[in-house]
Amino acid sequence: MRPLIAQDIKSLYRAATHSELGLPDLSSVDWGVLDYLGWVHPSGHTAYVVMEVGMELKAIRLRRALATEGPPRTQMCSWCHHVYRGRGTALFTTTVLGSDGRRNIGNYLCRNLDCSLRIRNLTSDPPTYLPESLHVRNKIYRLQAAVLTFMARANVLN
Repeated sequence: MRPLIAQDIKSLYRAATHSELGLPDLSSVDWGVLDYLGWVHPSGHTAYVVMEVGMELKAIRLRRALATEGPPRTQMCSWCHHVYRGRGTALFTTTVLGSDGRRNIGNYLCRNLDCSLRIRNLTSDPPTYLPESLHVRNKIYRLQAAVLTFMARANVLN
């Protein structure tokens, strides 16, 4: 992913200030290993994803719901296919205008949106519960396709 500055990101989210977005420190981001920039607002309930599609930046705002009830269970991230034994995923949703009014769509994703790092084994967290032998290039392609599919379902790519 090409390096971004705060102004690039703010222009994608209309009427949002720096504090409303809860932007991370962009100077410490390793852009060479990212397929998208994803972060969770410090409040923990809102998340943002910015991805380069062709020569254009596309962005989506998501709501994050953490599973805190019941016993931890095994879950898989829908984007990077990392399998967690505990509470490593969260439900991320967005509202889409459907044919019969509003509807929500969502996916269970890595709770910190760090899929790009996980497929490259660059996180210090425990490894996946069910490792796969797929080559990293194929994992990257699968991750990018999954993010683009979600954005297309959310009507972001129009």
